[in-house]
Amino acid sequence: LGVTRILEAIRNYSKKTKFYQASTSEMYGNIKSINQNELTAFHPVSPYAVSKLYAHWMVNLYREAYDLYCCSGILFNHESPLRGSEFVTKKIISDLASIKFGYLSNLSLGNIYSKRDWGYSEDYVEAMWMMLQQKRAEDFVISSGKTYTVKEFINKAAKYYGFNLIWQGKGLYEKAIDKNTKKIIVKIDKKYFRPTEVNFLFGNSVKAKKILKWAPKTNINQLIKKMCDYEISKYK
Repeated sequence: LGVTRILEAIRNYSKKTKFYQASTSEMYGNIKSINQNELTAFHPVSPYAVSKLYAHWMVNLYREAYDLYCCSGILFNHESPLRGSEFVTKKIISDLASIKFGYLSNLSLGNIYSKRDWGYSEDYVEAMWMMLQQKRAEDFVISSGKTYTVKEFINKAAKYYGFNLIWQGKGLYEKAIDKNTKKIIVKIDKKYFRPTEVNFLFGNSVKAKKILKWAPKTNINQLIKKMCDYEISKYK
């Protein structure tokens, strides 16, 4: 309800205020489409995504009904060294660093085959700012336009840290072993599986590229390097 209350305040007291809503690709849920854009139907599968969708539609309503400058950025996963430890990318990066420096034995994860469209937060914040500089408020999908599995993300981060991973087994028994040390680096733990999982997210930000003239500057390898270097600096 926070978004609605802010929109009400703007409507009643400050109609020239511009409002940006941080919507999320999680609103798409498990929709069956090649990629997701501003016209793709929503099918949220978590309380977080449902609440975000409510706020998203309220922004649309207030824009159309009261002519307010309010817009939603439907942002796909955007990461940085400052990402919270409860997010899978940060968990992978920080736990692998702890393993590298001898403070942790292995990394435990759930579904490593879900696919995500990952970008760099700094690039995405620039897109947010651009959305608020337009003459007319509109919603935009902001994404990297590339999708990777969690497993691929692990492999890239592990390689940067100097691990040489070999994957063995299937399902809950799948694990990654460092070829150099023969130690188990990654294990699967059923406690990390969600009741309902979003298996595939792949953003189509053609509208943002056309209208905002926006495109991501940082690819996934550069993003992982930034995140890994930040973790390494802690130990140094």
